[in-house]
Amino acid sequence: MKIPFLTKPAIKKVTGEAFGTERAQLTTLVNEFLQELPELLTFSVVDIKSARVLVAYTSQANFDPYKLATHNTKVVKEFQKALTASWLGDQQMNDLAIVLEDQFHIIRLMPDRRRYCHLAVKSSDTNMAIAREIMRSLAK
Repeated sequence: MKIPFLTKPAIKKVTGEAFGTERAQLTTLVNEFLQELPELLTFSVVDIKSARVLVAYTSQANFDPYKLATHNTKVVKEFQKALTASWLGDQQMNDLAIVLEDQFHIIRLMPDRRRYCHLAVKSSDTNMAIAREIMRSLAK
């Protein structure tokens, strides 16, 4: 039985499956993003192999970082597979920028290439260039 108020993600709270030192480091990362982008809709760090959400933050109930992680991980894996085409040479994916009607979503691989960060902001709150630069500078 699904009880709606029990299945919604916590709002404006850091959640996730990481623990110990990794959890502390990733929580610090979330807080750094919130300092730079206080209007952030959602932010998460996801393990690519398992699609596990290591840490997540959301400011709105309709942004479920756990559901987004499943879909975003499929996109990342498919894009990585597409990059194996011989005509692309040795290209590596750094980030994906998705522009929706009123939102920007950015997915950026972390340096270990085993995890990625995902953020979403309203296009009325910030512009894509600022969001991408913040993602580039903090997701390291």
